[in-house]
Amino acid sequence: MGALNQPEQVVLTYETLYEHLRKEKTREELQKVEPNFHQDVLYYLKDKQQAYDESLTKNDIFSQSERDKLHIQLANIKKILRDLYDIRERKIINMAVNSSRIKTHIIDTANLLPPEQSLFQSIHAVLSQHRTGIVNRMLELREPELLPVVLPVPEMKAPETFVEPALPTKKHVKFLDNIEQFVGEELEMYGPYATNDEAELPCELAEILISQGKAVEL
Repeated sequence: MGALNQPEQVVLTYETLYEHLRKEKTREELQKVEPNFHQDVLYYLKDKQQAYDESLTKNDIFSQSERDKLHIQLANIKKILRDLYDIRERKIINMAVNSSRIKTHIIDTANLLPPEQSLFQSIHAVLSQHRTGIVNRMLELREPELLPVVLPVPEMKAPETFVEPALPTKKHVKFLDNIEQFVGEELEMYGPYATNDEAELPCELAEILISQGKAVEL
């Protein structure tokens, strides 16, 4: 069998993968998995797929039986992965909902894998912003108004052959209207601000508020 880009230590098997699914199904809280879980799963799937592809070149009875076994196992593995993702996704959504409602950081996110952390932050930012702009304003007898939602953006590596000059990361603005408290890219809170208040804001946030006529740059 040809060489694959194998992680330093692969402990994933069909049995351990099924056990992850069983625990996630039967327990309310998000379960801890190995930090390199996605890499291990990818290697495991590639290994099984390669074994199946190689069996297609053989025509003896033993290879036919092994091929059928691998085909069924691949289908089962993929179903387990879809089910596991669906369950963890639902738990992450619930975590984001609870976090946006109680406005606290006591929600335990330790068991989130890096891609799941990004999902959690994105959902939390959207929910928090809509809660602030809709129900909180209505409770104050004000018209609903959605402020800009700033979602986490994946880091992009700059080309090694060229380094661009550092650009300003913040702008000094003056507010032309009252602004409710809102959530930034890293889930940091800004505001509330009153008319004629001044503040230093990240460039992206400042530009959105300026474009909406809610602030001017000083």
